[in-house]
Amino acid sequence: MNTKRPARPNPGNLTIPLLVLAAIGAVAFICASTFIFYKNIDRLLAFRSLNERSQKTSQTLQVTAQNLERMDYITRLYLANKSPDDFKTAQMTAGQINTRLKQIEEMVKDNPIQLRRAQSADHCAQELKQEVDQLIGQSASGDQPQLTRKMLECRDIINQMQVQEASRLQELAENSANSTYRNRIAGAGFVVASLAIVLILFAYLLHDARRKIETEKELSDANERLNESVKTLEERAAESAAVTGLREELQLCATLAQAHRAIVRHVSQLLPTAKIALLIANHAREVLEISATSDSEVHILDGVPLGACCGLRSGHPRRRRPAQSETDCEHFVGNPPEHYLCLPLVGHGQTLGLLYVGCPAACDPTELDTHQGVLERLVELSSMFVASLRLRALLEEQSIRDGLTDLFNRRFMEITLERELRLAERHENELSLLMIDIDHFKKFNDKFGHEAGDQVLRATGKVLQDSVRVVDIICRYGGEEFLVILPGMDTANATERAEYIRKRMSKMYFDFQGRTLKDVTVSIGVSTYPKSGRRIDALVGAADRALYAAKDHGRNRVQAADSTITV
Repeated sequence: MNTKRPARPNPGNLTIPLLVLAAIGAVAFICASTFIFYKNIDRLLAFRSLNERSQKTSQTLQVTAQNLERMDYITRLYLANKSPDDFKTAQMTAGQINTRLKQIEEMVKDNPIQLRRAQSADHCAQELKQEVDQLIGQSASGDQPQLTRKMLECRDIINQMQVQEASRLQELAENSANSTYRNRIAGAGFVVASLAIVLILFAYLLHDARRKIETEKELSDANERLNESVKTLEERAAESAAVTGLREELQLCATLAQAHRAIVRHVSQLLPTAKIALLIANHAREVLEISATSDSEVHILDGVPLGACCGLRSGHPRRRRPAQSETDCEHFVGNPPEHYLCLPLVGHGQTLGLLYVGCPAACDPTELDTHQGVLERLVELSSMFVASLRLRALLEEQSIRDGLTDLFNRRFMEITLERELRLAERHENELSLLMIDIDHFKKFNDKFGHEAGDQVLRATGKVLQDSVRVVDIICRYGGEEFLVILPGMDTANATERAEYIRKRMSKMYFDFQGRTLKDVTVSIGVSTYPKSGRRIDALVGAADRALYAAKDHGRNRVQAADSTITV
């Protein structure tokens, strides 16, 4: 049962909401602290105003109380000596008391209790003034004790107000102190909270910045890895294209020489500054021969033993580099380069040759290491195609040549003779055939053995190859019979050439197991197109009849078709 894993939250998606919330929180704290600070300042100003007014009230009450005492003293003094100045002073003091009490009423109007007391004190002061006026007007006949009581009553009211104002001042001082403490606590709290928010926000931003840096670094590393992967893929694509291109071109090659040139050309395209040489082992697999090179400055010896190459000795690709593998191969002209690569070509279990890749001064040695893998693939592919072409060439050679004499066989003769007849007909040229038979070969074979007979056959083939032109075709027709195709040659010249062959064969001596074999002769029949016939069977038949005519007349002779026998 497949369970879908929950999507992992991306921390980057929470950055903006958290920043918005942090900003809102910071603004809220700042606004709240500003509002509370403003309210505290307003409260402190109110406390200050109330404190100043209370102090002023207390001072006014104190002055009023002093005026009452002074009024009592002046009144007594006036009653004692009846001085008009004292009378005026008493009236003026009474007026000041009334004025200050009016001021006190204005100051304490926000305090109902004090306001009632101030009104009572004012009323008491007015009665006191009336008592003073009556007492002074009666010239010491008034009731002085009643004046004293009234003055004490007024002083008592003022004293109560002073006590109340003193208590209020103390209360205001305590409230102010408490308010100041609370302001400090609140301010400190808001500062701590704001700092905490800022620090948290800064820490988150720092964490986010660090995460972004790490993410960018990861992205950069990922980009580098991606670029390396892309570069590797491009290199592999180029290598695959090189291998594919070589495979396609090798499929078009019909001969080994074409294949060898294609291999060197494709390797040179992969390493333009390197020196490339392809050395192929000869048929005996004894020496390496240069088959194709990238240019004339490869400086590789031609015809060196297979053991001259370290790569062929080890059977594996061999990379020569300083301070690691400094043993040099022995297939160089002059001093070998410091960096080169030898890759053996092996196909069907046999050593086919060697691909040499040299790195001169203009070449970067690291390219050998970079491309060694694709070079090995190219060599493996080349080995397969070269082995196939060599096998095909060998099979073709075996299919058209006689294994004993290395001459063309009868099948190839029929194909070639048909082609040559068409050419002769098209160009209106003559064409002659020589049918050659070794005289008394069966008796010779029975007398000396088949091995001696095979040696005679091989020697006859060699004489024929040395006695005709390059354009002439020599075939082993069957047994001890040979047929030579002479394009463009008339009967007279063909007869002359046949006579030359007959004389050379009559003078041949063969050494076999310490014995000298001689008296090996041949009989030759000659036919010519178009005189002797226009078809293959007609020409061959005419030559064959001429051959038997030569044998009938004593052998070791040349007989042309439809002519007299010549010795």
